[in-house]
Amino acid sequence: MRHIMLTICLVLFMGLFAGLAAASDFQDMDICLGKQIVARTLCKDPIEINYVSKVRDNIYLFSVFYANKETHFFVGVYNDMIRVQGKEFHTITRSIPYHFDATAKCGVVDYSPPDCLVNERIVCCSQKTVEEELDEKFWDRPIPDLLEEDMRNALQSANATQPSTPGDGQPKTPAQQ
Repeated sequence: MRHIMLTICLVLFMGLFAGLAAASDFQDMDICLGKQIVARTLCKDPIEINYVSKVRDNIYLFSVFYANKETHFFVGVYNDMIRVQGKEFHTITRSIPYHFDATAKCGVVDYSPPDCLVNERIVCCSQKTVEEELDEKFWDRPIPDLLEEDMRNALQSANATQPSTPGDGQPKTPAQQ
C-alpha cells in the first residue's frame, strides 16, 4: 500500500513538473524576453546583451560584458515564470512572473529591480504569420472603408447572379426610346 501511494505521488509530481516546464511555441518571443530580463537585471541596455544559443527546450544562454569580463546567463521561460541564473555569478538568480497574452502572442513582464531606474513594462511579441499580418492589415482600415468595400462586393455579386437583359446597363438607342 505504501509503495502504491509513493508511486501515485511521484506520478502526480512528475505531471505537475512537466506541465510547468512545457516549452513555449514562440521561441523568438522567449529570446526577446530573455534579453530584456537580463538587461533589466543588470541595469544595462538590451543592445549589450547577446543571444548565444538554445540550451534545451525553453532554456537559453546569453552573454554580456559584466564585472570586467564576459559573463553568461541562463534564462528559462516557463508558462508563467521566467528564471534567470548567472553561470559564473550564481548569486544573480531571479524568478520573475510574466503574463502571456495569447491573442496578441506577446509576453508581458512588470519587473523593476530596486537598483535600476528603468520601470517600463517589458513587452515582447512573436512574429506574426503572413495570414495574421494580412488579417491585421484588413482590420486596421477605417470602418467606412470596410463598409464601402463590403457593399461594393455585395453589389457585384448581386449583378453577377442576375440574368442580363438586352439594354441593361447600356445606353438606349434612339429606336428603343
